[in-house]
Amino acid sequence: MQDITKVDVYAGDRLIGTIAEYDRGRTAFEYSAQWLATGFSISPFSLPLKQQLFVAEDRSMEGLFGVFYDSLPDGWGRLLTDRYLSSLGIERITPLTRLCMLSKTSSGLLEYQPSIADDEILEGDDLDELHRITGEILEDSAVSQEDLERLYAKGGSSGGARPKVNIDIDGEPWIVKFPTRLDGPDAGYMEYECNRKAADAGLTIPDIRLLPSRYTKGFFAVRRFDRHGGRRIHMLSLSGLLESSHRYPALDYTHLLKATLILTRSEEALYEAFRMACFNVMIGNQDDHGKNFAFLYDETLNGWQLAPAYDLTKSSTSFGEQSTTVCGKGRDINDDDLRRLGDMFSLDEQRRNEIIRDVHAAVG
Repeated sequence: MQDITKVDVYAGDRLIGTIAEYDRGRTAFEYSAQWLATGFSISPFSLPLKQQLFVAEDRSMEGLFGVFYDSLPDGWGRLLTDRYLSSLGIERITPLTRLCMLSKTSSGLLEYQPSIADDEILEGDDLDELHRITGEILEDSAVSQEDLERLYAKGGSSGGARPKVNIDIDGEPWIVKFPTRLDGPDAGYMEYECNRKAADAGLTIPDIRLLPSRYTKGFFAVRRFDRHGGRRIHMLSLSGLLESSHRYPALDYTHLLKATLILTRSEEALYEAFRMACFNVMIGNQDDHGKNFAFLYDETLNGWQLAPAYDLTKSSTSFGEQSTTVCGKGRDINDDDLRRLGDMFSLDEQRRNEIIRDVHAAVG
């Protein structure tokens, strides 16, 4: 496989622009004339919609702008891709080449050309069997090339740490997550229950299901919110927006609320972001890093919306603190800290307190 040094970025058949190698591990991006005339800024803070050569200065995202780094698989998807490449005798490729390996199941709107992806759609797989194969890959055990390719086709473009695959349910795209040995066999059931509590707390969440399994309490499944009626929807994570790698905890919920206010210009979205902060703190979800919050661009409304809450489950970090702090605090966060967060954005006192009470009641 020959490394690719120049990549065209598309939204369907519309050319958004081009990414190219620049120097010393950095890349540059430029919008196309077509997109400048008819499109929108794909990353408002870093890539405003204007004719200019933009150079990525931050190397923490492999020399890419955050919006493109968002597209790359991490955690499980990265491991699976590397295992697949290794089976082909390939040990190293550039980030631009990785972008071109993304399949049609990749997140958000953006697609990358020239494509070297295998977009074969595989149907009829047994979820328990796929779960077994993921376990063997995580344990670095030998798996057949057929099994590896089957799993790669279904999950090689996935983000997040836990193994997952893309499937169709009733003609709609869904993601199914598999537990790891560290998670325990009932992690899917626990995430399902956590999301039910989030809905009870008033959060907007995607459609969820607990799919049957012969060996666990069930696999957690979530309908993709970056797809609608067969359309891909542009999605930008908080990390991608702020050019802040999620691998280094550097964000605070003040960043989420401020970005929400600037992008959406919606008071309701601001309260929703505050509710997310309250729920993650109270449920004990310390893995609340910047890629677990996102914004969606609605082309029909010509504006940004806060994405539904996702990746909600009780979790801990190696450093024992929230990945996203609350007014600078990473641990021992209490209701007064959350109230202070609300006060920083002039949230109505009564409504702010009602949200805190609602979340406490749902979390139990």
